[in-house]
Amino acid sequence: MTDNQKINFVRVYVCLLSTLVILLLPLCIQQFDFIEIHAQSASKTVPGDKVVILNFDDGRKSQYTQAKPILDKYGFKATFYAVCNYLDNKKGYMSWKDIQTLYKEGHDIGSHSMNHAHLEKLSKKGVSFEVAQSKKCFEDHGINATSFAYPFNEGSSDKNVINIIAKYYDLARTASSPITFLRCDGLKEQSNQSNQDDCLQTSKKGGLTYGNRYSIRGWSHDMSRLVNSYTDEELFDRFVKVVSSQSKYNKDGVINAIPI
Repeated sequence: MTDNQKINFVRVYVCLLSTLVILLLPLCIQQFDFIEIHAQSASKTVPGDKVVILNFDDGRKSQYTQAKPILDKYGFKATFYAVCNYLDNKKGYMSWKDIQTLYKEGHDIGSHSMNHAHLEKLSKKGVSFEVAQSKKCFEDHGINATSFAYPFNEGSSDKNVINIIAKYYDLARTASSPITFLRCDGLKEQSNQSNQDDCLQTSKKGGLTYGNRYSIRGWSHDMSRLVNSYTDEELFDRFVKVVSSQSKYNKDGVINAIPI
């Protein structure tokens, strides 16, 4: 991270999704000390504090007008996944000026494609356009987008889609799990599809694994609210429980699991 991307910490530590590049590129076969992963503030940390990675998808204007002031108040940074063709063009979404301001202030900006298309329904050429052109789109506006978020959380199980994304991005995020396991060994508790003990992209049989750096699992609050009919208070309580659940996996300052 650059100097202007150092993060302040309170009782809950907030880091950027791009931090996971450090952890997942070595295939998560080694352990990482807490202070090796995150930039620390000047204030003393407290043992047992929690870590979260905050993501905002789509680039809605409310993320800038409502969420940003709260992040600023506490000195937190987040990852914002924007849809290139929505910026400056779609009502209710951010402008390029907004996105560039977030980036200059140390927030992480990732790609959410050109048009928020269903990648699994597109041809290889169509996928390449959504993925590669959005990378260039951000570059043309002075932003280095190193990660990608799947529109509709679709595509992380498609080898062709992942192969294209891997050409342009360091990692990619989908959904379906409140906790991301840095060794991918905890995924067996989250899905019947996975019996992994590492984050290799392909299994011994040559198939695509459930968990790897191009299928990082995140938690969709909107979907959780929709499925469970949560009120704001109930959703917040659920968030607290999810954040607290990492204590089961993170011991002695070593981070093995992070809620995204």
